[in-house]
Amino acid sequence: MKRQIDNAFFSYRRLNLAGLLLTGSALAYASIVLEEQLNAVNCSLCTIVRLCLLCMSALFFLAFIHNPSTFGQRVYGLLNWLLSIAGIITTGRYIWLESQPADASLLCNTGLEAWTEKLPFLPDVLLANQNECLSITWQFMGLSLSQVTAGLFILLFLITWRLLIRRPIPKLFF
Repeated sequence: MKRQIDNAFFSYRRLNLAGLLLTGSALAYASIVLEEQLNAVNCSLCTIVRLCLLCMSALFFLAFIHNPSTFGQRVYGLLNWLLSIAGIITTGRYIWLESQPADASLLCNTGLEAWTEKLPFLPDVLLANQNECLSITWQFMGLSLSQVTAGLFILLFLITWRLLIRRPIPKLFF
């Protein structure tokens, strides 16, 4: 008999609500506060991180409202899990670029040229040649913005992993 991994504290809707609140508050903070403080520096990596957060927020909202059966829960969870992995990879690259010495050959969009050959529908905004985002101008408790964002994506990864491994009580017909 399979062990039940579901309880009231980690219910499907509460986990989706927690993910929605995290992504929504991160997006709101980024667009309201950080836009003014950082003078709207938009590099390709920042845009990808915001796009991942926006898509995750939409999926968390849809999953919270829809409250699907087990198969739908797995689909929403898998899509959010993949987006959280993409966010972790993107912020990891950003942290790596920040740790490198200032060099003109290391741009935020280095490596995206291969993506545009394979995915020609990527918008040109992702390929802006701005390298101003690599200077660390904002810190929270000694962590740069990219490190805080990586922590957020790791937390979202754990939430979506929990959504994937939970085993709900099977619904009976009667």
